[in-house]
Order: sequence, then structure tokens, then C-alpha cells
Amino acid sequence: MPDPDYTDDERRHFFRCMTRIFQMERELGGTMIDAIILRAAAIGRLEDRPVSVSSLATYVSLPRQTVSRRIHRLTKVGMLTTRREGNRTIVHTTEKARRRNEAFVNDAIAETIEFVGRLNNNRPK
Repeated sequence: MPDPDYTDDERRHFFRCMTRIFQMERELGGTMIDAIILRAAAIGRLEDRPVSVSSLATYVSLPRQTVSRRIHRLTKVGMLTTRREGNRTIVHTTEKARRRNEAFVNDAIAETIEFVGRLNNNRPK
């Protein structure tokens, strides 16, 4: 893939768009780690492949105990539920998380599409 010569203004807008997405994610969970855990659990739900605490710990490159504490906090605020499945603890997003996540995702998708559309329209053919 060719390396387009993006302007500083385009790069700056890209970073602002990504920062806004991260800010919206943080509003869902409280910390960036919480947001990533919620995102991973939501992906598992959407793909019908629930995630375990251990797989989340691997995904975020943090100790399992740290991730367990974050999941416990997210469970207390009603964003996640857990259930035992053999020797694994499976993590699910709640309906509350799904509704909040849906609004966030719609906003993030719209903002990203708008930005990429402008970038695409400004590129030489």
C-alpha cells in the first residue's frame, strides 16, 4: 500500500478523532483499562464468544488479579456480569453496558466515517 503524504492538519485531526473515541470509551468504564475490558467483552458478545478473565488479562497485558479487580468494580456498577464455567470465569456485558456502548459506537462510527470521507475526498485520484 502506498504511503500517502498526509498533511500535518490531517494528522492532527486524526489524533483528535482518536482521542475523542478514547474519551468516549473512558466515559463508559472510568479508566482506559476499564474501557478496553468493556470493549473486549462487547466484542465477545457480538461474536457470540464470551471472554474469560484470563483471556482479558492476556489481551490487556496485565496480571489476572488486576483485571479481576477491574471486572469486580465494573460488575458493582452494573456494566458486567460474571459466571463460572468449569475452572474459568466468563465475563459478559450487561444490558446497561450494551445500551451505553451502542450510543458510543454510533457516535464513534459516525465521526470516523466523516473524517475518513474527508481524507478520501482530499486525496489525488
